[in-house]
Amino acid sequence: MKKQKVNRNRLFLWILSVSTIVLLALTIVGLIYFYYQVDTYQVSGIEDYQTYSRLYVYIADSPDSTVSDNLYQDLKDYGLQYDCYVERLGDDLVTSYTKEELIDIAIQSKVSGIILEGDDSDETAALIDKAAAAGIPVITVMTDAPNSSRCSFIGMNNYSAGTEYGNLVLTAASYDGKPGVKALVLMSSGDSNESALYMAIQERLNGSNIALSSAVIESDSAFSAEEKIIDILDEYDSIPDIIVCLSDINTRCAYQYIVDKNLVGITTVIGYYDSDTVLEGIERGAIEATFSVDTEQVAKYCVDALNEYYEMGNVSGYFDTNYVLINKSNVSEYINADDGEEVTDETA
Repeated sequence: MKKQKVNRNRLFLWILSVSTIVLLALTIVGLIYFYYQVDTYQVSGIEDYQTYSRLYVYIADSPDSTVSDNLYQDLKDYGLQYDCYVERLGDDLVTSYTKEELIDIAIQSKVSGIILEGDDSDETAALIDKAAAAGIPVITVMTDAPNSSRCSFIGMNNYSAGTEYGNLVLTAASYDGKPGVKALVLMSSGDSNESALYMAIQERLNGSNIALSSAVIESDSAFSAEEKIIDILDEYDSIPDIIVCLSDINTRCAYQYIVDKNLVGITTVIGYYDSDTVLEGIERGAIEATFSVDTEQVAKYCVDALNEYYEMGNVSGYFDTNYVLINKSNVSEYINADDGEEVTDETA
């Protein structure tokens, strides 16, 4: 009996020893494999990463805007030239956030600066003030945030652009030749920039026989904007003679409406920005003209303004950017530019 116990103990010790040796061997093999993988990653450059002196974030008003997409790419490209990385906050996130929530995220992240498509809401103004109090400069772009602590606003001269819109309406009305021409301006909710444009259009049309009205499109996506524009235009017994759109999304939706309803040639659309859809509309004669934004110039002004604020401690409160009128006479140049040909714009 005693001999059996001894044998069992020896067997147990032997099994324990073998197990220990196997585990040790596996550990050594695992470590060797781990270091091999580390060396492989180092050779492949995966461990390499770029650091930048400043991180700026761009917060757009709408994720469906072609203008915002193009502006972000120009912001990113130009920022890299000056050791600044511009990130479009809100992209590639699992959860959707409001613009106000994104501003708060940027503040909590302690970014170097914020480039923001503003609005006239009190909540946005309060968040800009909060960012300024935290030492984060805010630049508003395309649309201002009045009564806030933003450092600078970068956008079109609203009076000049609005006057040009008014001139286009007058020209389109003269084509029609009938009295009592009706013109409808489609505006975006909470956009102080568009409100200023509308006031300039009103001033230009004073004394004319054109009946000017406006409709505000409250939407958070291209789909909802399209639905609201359909609802508004369907209410008319007779479609307005002229439809003026002050945003890229509204222009695309209005263009689609008149094409679907076979109203090309019956109503004149004057639009905003040079997205592919808008250029196509001009080429087909469904859109009279559009104003394009020089996003490269806007991006340059934004990054330069933030860098100047850091280097000098202050910056000009307003930068006037160029706009370009595109119509039937020059639309082919911009379509060719999309195909890779260089075009020189004549700005106003």
